[in-house]
Amino acid sequence: MTDVENSMLVAGATGVATQFLIDIVSTAPGWTVTGLCRRPPAKAQPNVRYLGADLSDIESCRRAVAGERFTHVVYAARAPHALYTAMQPYARVGIEEVKPNLDMLANIVTAVDGGALRHVHAVMGSKWYGFHISPITTPMVESDPGHMPPNYYFAQQKYLETESKKGGWTWSASRPNVISGSRERVGPSFISTIGAYAAICRHLGLPLAFPGKPGNYTSLQDISDANLLAKAIFWMCNSKEAENQAFNVTNGDVFRWETLWPKVARHFGMETSGVRYMSLIQWMGDKGDVWDEIVKKHDLRPLKLNQVASWAFVDFILGLDFDVFSSTTKIRQAGFHEMLDSGEMVLSQLKELQAARIIP
Repeated sequence: MTDVENSMLVAGATGVATQFLIDIVSTAPGWTVTGLCRRPPAKAQPNVRYLGADLSDIESCRRAVAGERFTHVVYAARAPHALYTAMQPYARVGIEEVKPNLDMLANIVTAVDGGALRHVHAVMGSKWYGFHISPITTPMVESDPGHMPPNYYFAQQKYLETESKKGGWTWSASRPNVISGSRERVGPSFISTIGAYAAICRHLGLPLAFPGKPGNYTSLQDISDANLLAKAIFWMCNSKEAENQAFNVTNGDVFRWETLWPKVARHFGMETSGVRYMSLIQWMGDKGDVWDEIVKKHDLRPLKLNQVASWAFVDFILGLDFDVFSSTTKIRQAGFHEMLDSGEMVLSQLKELQAARIIP
């Protein structure tokens, strides 16, 4: 039975940002935290419980939370999907089904909403603005109308707006861009993929060519550190100023790869050779054996290449040949002021991956 002043349920609890969030909440005075996922981890952090449920099944959700009284729900799950399968310019990539994603959010909110619920937060993303379809106006601002549907973020926010009025609770939503962080129980990230690419190039005696489009190399980009996102989510769950609002959550700066990429190369003791645009999902598809050699040579953790690198995702991000960055003015004016230097974040996460023996 969970019945304290503030009791948070985190749905999608094994994601990188939610793991940081659970750490934060588990040590916050007056709070308890429970993680919800399909397969709860065998070992939990101190002061953390885990529940197992299939979010697509309302009865599974009800069974999981029966007898609980959660005051806050953070929803950071998504329906099974096959993203980034079409890599042509402005192709219909990243269009995930609306109904299953809306149903999953509705199922857990319905199961929890029994009188104690005070706030629901949903982690969404900057695809709200449509950069996955075409170039967009920058900086992306929360008041922008979005793009031509479908986009399950639109349906989820509409649901929160409508149901919160009926249930007497408040809501908030975060819109990060390219979430990256290093944790034990997560799959490949944007930064781990860059690290794997660099390791393969170095192993083959090649310079570190930038594999994205020339326009991406010179355009302005932003990124979201997973720990910073977790701090912002917890702030939204505690802040009157965040009630019934959506906020962009990025590191608060912008960068160009033409400045950062040489620093990445130097980090690995490599030379660069400028831009050499290629499809990583195509050209790295046969490099599993090369990666196995790297793992053996450097005594890395015995992970396969697809456990470290997501070539399709990086192909998509580095294939955007226009500016993609969000304004963080709204969240700063509302009271959340943390920010990071994105270049320092990238290099720091590469070091963390090396220390964890995931990349050499």
